Amino acid sequence: MNAAPFNAAHDEAAAKAARSAPLTRRFKAAYGSGAMADGIVAAGFGFFLLFYLTAVCGMSGTMAGMAKLIALLIDAVADPAIGLASDRLQSRQGRRLPFMIWSLVPFAGAFGLLFTLPAQLTGAPQFIVATICLVVLRLSLSCFVLPFTAVGAEVSDDYRERASIVSFRLSFQSVGILFGVVIGLGLFMSGANGMLDRNNYVPYAWVSAAAMLVSGAIAIRAVQGVLPRLHGPEKAQAQFLGSFVKEMVELSRNRSFLLLFGTVLTYFLAYSASVSLALHASRYFWHLDTGAIQLILLSGTLGPLAGGPISAFALRHIEKRTLSIGAFLAIALLMMWPPLLQLYTPISLTPSAAAFVLFINGLLVGTAIMIGGVGFQSMLADTADEHEHLFGVRREGLFFSGLTLAYKAASGLGGLIAGIALDLIRFPTDLASRPDVVIGTDVLEKLALISGPLPALFALVSPLFLFGYHLTRKRHAQIIADLAERNAIKSGAGA
Repeated sequence: MNAAPFNAAHDEAAAKAARSAPLTRRFKAAYGSGAMADGIVAAGFGFFLLFYLTAVCGMSGTMAGMAKLIALLIDAVADPAIGLASDRLQSRQGRRLPFMIWSLVPFAGAFGLLFTLPAQLTGAPQFIVATICLVVLRLSLSCFVLPFTAVGAEVSDDYRERASIVSFRLSFQSVGILFGVVIGLGLFMSGANGMLDRNNYVPYAWVSAAAMLVSGAIAIRAVQGVLPRLHGPEKAQAQFLGSFVKEMVELSRNRSFLLLFGTVLTYFLAYSASVSLALHASRYFWHLDTGAIQLILLSGTLGPLAGGPISAFALRHIEKRTLSIGAFLAIALLMMWPPLLQLYTPISLTPSAAAFVLFINGLLVGTAIMIGGVGFQSMLADTADEHEHLFGVRREGLFFSGLTLAYKAASGLGGLIAGIALDLIRFPTDLASRPDVVIGTDVLEKLALISGPLPALFALVSPLFLFGYHLTRKRHAQIIADLAERNAIKSGAGA
């Protein structure tokens, strides 16, 4: 696909016709590569950040969790404004592309700086610098990811094509997580005490930043090539600030959106708490070495490779809602059972046996995450069509920013819960300077409970919201037909 400048006065009828044409696998792969940058950040935030700030830099669990929460809450509050701005921007490059272009370098640079905190920084200065890096990273990442994700929702009107786009995006996100884990634990932090060596995090951070720049640039090029397929901004618009409240009120009146919002909020509260404690539990409760930990973390990124084809096949026969409910319930059960097996049954897994069990369990979790994610995110794209049907405006950017608000608020709170929980069970910090410290059995048992069963209870709540979601395949087809009829009438009236 050749890049073409975006004409703000472009023909919506022509764009509508273009969106009915199938997308090539080449475009889907190039577009999806942008999610690799998001996946690399997710790996750094999810697996390494809490361990780095507490065990390596000596920050308390509560302060580390608070730094993450502050950044995520600031970002979450800004997300709806970013999303709405990307819905309404008028430029030669369309609504989405300028945000992606100008945000790429800041978020890659902030990631590098975050894992390069000087050893001289301690106490309040360390907390302030870490928080500033986190705020810049989160805000600039949102300016890239929200418009990028909105493109995937509006580049096609086809029900199944959207699910395919989501599958590509989530697959590349998993590749990004895989990349982060491999260069982290497999390359720069390998060895018995590799995770505790502060110097190992510097090359990890900047190689990751370089990969973000490359993958983001490929996605930007892909989006340039499909600008003629995308929706244009509204011709008549009120003042941005004056209409913002109105837009948020309309969003709150969309029942389908509110149900998806509740699902995201509870699921990512559980997921963030679980992954934030994954390194602590793997190293100190399960007594695994760096190689085994790497394999277990990799299993969660390899599972989605199976989840993509499974979801594509399943969606031919069952509704997206049903698929997502089953996947989310499976995730909750898979989070819960390994620690309970070790703590409360006669079975006592050796480190090697535990590594095998946790690897298989991680594969299943990753598969379920992909299956649930494909169904869930394509439901969100369908809900954007429903919103246009109800209120007469398209708000993909605002929709994805609203869900991202829930994700980030929940992720920040989950990270804070994980940090506070570490302090409550009196888990030691600054282990880099005390590698021979002995951690009590009672502390390790509590660590197992807060890293698995506790997050799983929150995860069990998330699919309950989806039982109220009623935007089926048949109802979505009716909405698309109604919207096409409306647009035809508008085109005829304007001729």
